[in-house]
Amino acid sequence: MRRRGFIKLLGGAAAWPITALAQQRLPRVGVLLNGRAVPSQDLQIAAELARIGYVDGRNITYEIRGAEGDLTRLPPLARELVAGRPDVLVGATGQIAVAFFNATREIPIVMTLISDPIALGVSNSISHPTANVTGFPISGPSLAGKRLEILHQIVPASTKVGYLWVPANPSAASFKSAVQHAAKVLGIELLSLPLTSEGDIVGAFARADEEQVKAVLSEADTLTYRLSGGIVDRCLIRDLPSMHSWSIEVRNGALMSYGPAEPENNRRAAVYIDRILKGAKIAELPFEEPTEIKLTINLRTARSIGLALSPVSIARADEVIE
Repeated sequence: MRRRGFIKLLGGAAAWPITALAQQRLPRVGVLLNGRAVPSQDLQIAAELARIGYVDGRNITYEIRGAEGDLTRLPPLARELVAGRPDVLVGATGQIAVAFFNATREIPIVMTLISDPIALGVSNSISHPTANVTGFPISGPSLAGKRLEILHQIVPASTKVGYLWVPANPSAASFKSAVQHAAKVLGIELLSLPLTSEGDIVGAFARADEEQVKAVLSEADTLTYRLSGGIVDRCLIRDLPSMHSWSIEVRNGALMSYGPAEPENNRRAAVYIDRILKGAKIAELPFEEPTEIKLTINLRTARSIGLALSPVSIARADEVIE
């Protein structure tokens, strides 16, 4: 009996590591999206994490929520994700950063795209994050001014530009100041066209028509991105050249964009998430400006609005859509 009991005990001990491994909690990543929730295989950040060895269901899991374009849903969705106690929270845009920050000061937060973190109130420092948020800014004031400069260089006739911007953006004042300074240096008359909702687009373009603007500059913001389809359509109808922040807007018909390459930010965010899961603290992970800025030009759009681009302008583009 003693011998059989001893063997049974050994058998149970041998099986224990396998059972424990099967029951071991996998690292969990909570993801919040402005749009609809999608499966992890459709997330760029999940693809980048897979590149460095994190496979969904094997050694990592995802909890994904989407606001379906209704930004008022972000705070409750953030609280819902926090209640699940993930190991790290991931999102893009300042609104999501604030929603996460208000929901938790403990769980690490990595933002793949974020505006000015100090203006958002989620950190007091860029180089040494002071709370539980870090990430990769999408655009500083200098980049906002640079967009206007490139627009003027490629379309010299753009002497009067309609500036679509979002006053609710915490970085709006610094962005607008940089654009106004660039306009003054370039001798461009800038027409301010603030947007607070989709309903403002009609009035903004009515003003643009009255003032006879020669081009449109759309500032980097969640709202302008969400409304970019309507903005692009109205520019095309009027044969107006437009400058945007994201290359996807150019693929959807805008003339040009100048901004960070989004996959680069996701790659870098994946590295940060990996380091956090291995024990790194947020204070060790500084906010980092984008290192890859892309100029994308749509030649089909240029032809459709009757704009002849010089070979030099085309050659300077990082991506050209024929």
